[in-house]
This record gives sequence, C-alpha cells and structure tokens, in this order.
Amino acid sequence: MNLARIIAKSLRQHWLSTGMAVFSIALGVALLVSVVSLREQAHRNFTDVGLGVDAVLGPKGSPLQIVLNAVYHLEEMPGKIPWTTYEKVLKDPLVVEGIPFCTGHSYAGFRVNAIGDRFQTDFEYQPGKHFSFRLEDGGQGRPFEKHDEAVAGWEVAKELGIRLGDSFNPVCGVRAGDPVHIHDNIRFVGIMGPTGTPHDRAIYIPLTTFYTLGGHEAVAEMAVNEEHREISGAYLKIRRLPGGAMNPGIMDLKYNINQSATAQLVVPNEVLPSLFNIIGWVDKTLLAIALLVTLLSALFLLVSLLSALRERRRDLALMRSLGATRRTVLGLMLSESVAMAVLGGVLGLGIGHGIVAIGAEAIRVETGLRFSAFYLSSADVLLLPAIAILGLVVGLVPAIQAYRTGVLKNLVPVS
Repeated sequence: MNLARIIAKSLRQHWLSTGMAVFSIALGVALLVSVVSLREQAHRNFTDVGLGVDAVLGPKGSPLQIVLNAVYHLEEMPGKIPWTTYEKVLKDPLVVEGIPFCTGHSYAGFRVNAIGDRFQTDFEYQPGKHFSFRLEDGGQGRPFEKHDEAVAGWEVAKELGIRLGDSFNPVCGVRAGDPVHIHDNIRFVGIMGPTGTPHDRAIYIPLTTFYTLGGHEAVAEMAVNEEHREISGAYLKIRRLPGGAMNPGIMDLKYNINQSATAQLVVPNEVLPSLFNIIGWVDKTLLAIALLVTLLSALFLLVSLLSALRERRRDLALMRSLGATRRTVLGLMLSESVAMAVLGGVLGLGIGHGIVAIGAEAIRVETGLRFSAFYLSSADVLLLPAIAILGLVVGLVPAIQAYRTGVLKNLVPVS
C-alpha cells in the first residue's frame, strides 16, 4: 500500500475530526480570501474610475462628498457654483475641456443628472474610452438632443427594463417620498453600452432641462440666461504632459480656484485615499479576525492529529515491525497534516470566492462598481503555499511523537 492510500484511509477512519479540522481551516481561509479580494478590488475600482476624471469643479464643502456625488453618484452635492465661475475656469490654458452638470434628481432609486451634451460623446469615463450607443458595444438608440429626451446607463436599463421610447417622471430629490415632477414626461432615446463604472447606474438629461422642470419656476430663467445660471459642478479635462502624466500646473490652478468664495477644484485621485483611510479599519479588523480564525484552526488541527496519533500507536508500531522506518512514520504524519491543511485551503478558496460573488452583487446594486468572484488576489497566489507550510509546522509535534513510538511497548495485545 503506497503512502497516498495510507493517508486517504487514515483520513476516512477519522472522518469526523478530519472534517471539523478541514472545515475550520476552510473558514479562516475563506475570510482571508474574501477580505483581501474585496479590498484589492475596491482600491482598483476606485482608482480606475477616478482616472476618468482629471478634476471636478465643485462648490465649497467636503471634497470627498463632491467626488462621491460627481463620480460615483452617491451622497449629495454640498451646494452650487455660478456659471460665470465655470466659464472663467474654462479660459485657463491648463483646462482642455469642461462638462457642466446638475445633480439632485432621481427615478426609481437611480440618480437623474442633467449634463452638458458633450458628455455623451466627448467625456472619457476612463482614459481613451467614450460612451457608446452602438449595438455591438451593448448600447441602443442615440444621444439626447431635445429638451424632453434622456439616455440611460446600461445597469439602469437592465434593472428597470427600459426600452427606447419609454418615458418617466423625475423625482425632485434622491430620497423615498420626495415629490415627483408629474407634468414632466421625459422619453428615453438612448441606452449607453456597459462601461463597468458607476455611470452605468445613472440617467442623463439635457442640462437646460433641469431648470425648466415643474416647480423650478424660480430658476427657469437660468435655462436661457447663463449670467445667472448655477450648476452643481463640472468635469474638467486637464492638459497633460507628453507621455500622459498629469501637468504639475494643476496645483497652481487648484490653489487659485480654492481662493474664491464660491468654488473649489477637487482631484479625485488625491481625495480617494482619504476614503480608504476612513474605512481602512474595517478591512483591517476583518483581516485580523480571519487570521485569528486561521490560527485557531491550526490549533484544532494539532489537537486532531494528536488525538489520531493516540488511537494509531498500535498501527504505527505494526508498520515499524513490518519494516517501516522511523523516517517513514515521520513522513506519514507530516503528510497527513499537510494534506488536511491543503484540503481546508482549497475548500476555503472556493467558499471565499463564493462570499466575494455575493458581496460583489450587493456592491454593484448599491454603487455600480463591478467586483469579480474570479479576481485573483495576492491571497489566492500565496495562500495555498502558506497553508501547506502551516500544516507542516503544525504536524511537527505529532510527527516527532510518532517518530519516537516504541515498537514492543505498543504491540502488547489489547485485553
């Protein structure tokens, strides 16, 4: 009988303790895999999405709140900025392009943002990538052109079953129970192809439509009179250096704009790290719990092996009497320990990716960010070797005891 068959038979004979040890290891591994995977994908998603916007011109207030509203369609914008301020910023030689927007409306739980026409064709949601309405890209229809037209992000259209020609009445606000613009029927003329960004979970209408919605009589003049117009903010494209690096002059531009009493310049990739600093303690806590569970699993594995060793002293002594060397017995115990650890690791990887799949769907529903259950994190790459080494270390104590097992003493007949 070869070593593999002996190990398999031993694990079957002690199936209960083996199963509990394997499952406890799997639980710790699953927590480690899911926490690391979600953490790495969160960093990647927020960084990649932020790369699509060089800077956001917004009102005075929290820079993080401005980024969450403008880029991720979360939170609310802390105020408005004058159109004249926006036009002044556009004249700066460092600014290549600007796309103004107004937020604060919704429909069926999705944000409805009024935005400049060029957003549909010129805006880069990621470097070099533009929205598409072509069928081969997953889109339908065309960009909006008229006052009562709208386009929907891919996720919105999918979840609400939107078809071209359907109409809706926007809600004046983003909370349940906010008043509905019952006299404003806006028709969907386009569905943008999937981008894998939060823009898939928003609806867009012409900028001037925002000012003429029912109940907005106080600001209706802003639709035609830019001198008195206010906007929530604007996406800015900054002139870059050869090679694509951000122009260092943006710091001077930011300083000059931030001196005004009405606006500030926010660079998403400068602000987003603060978000991770705020929520970083969560994944650190979960990671610590996962490590603790894994260590407790290792102790449980040690106890299981010691218990199995006490039951198998006679078997091991019999193997020795039949010619097995001490090194063979030592290798057998170490192999069993490693096998149980690796089994737990493999099972834990499967459970961990299952947790990521469930979490990814919940995150997609809330934020529009896409997480993949098949993402290979640093934990996936390093975990099985680490678990195998852990199993080897844990198995040393029972292996050494097995190595020292006396033949004559343990072959005494059991009465």
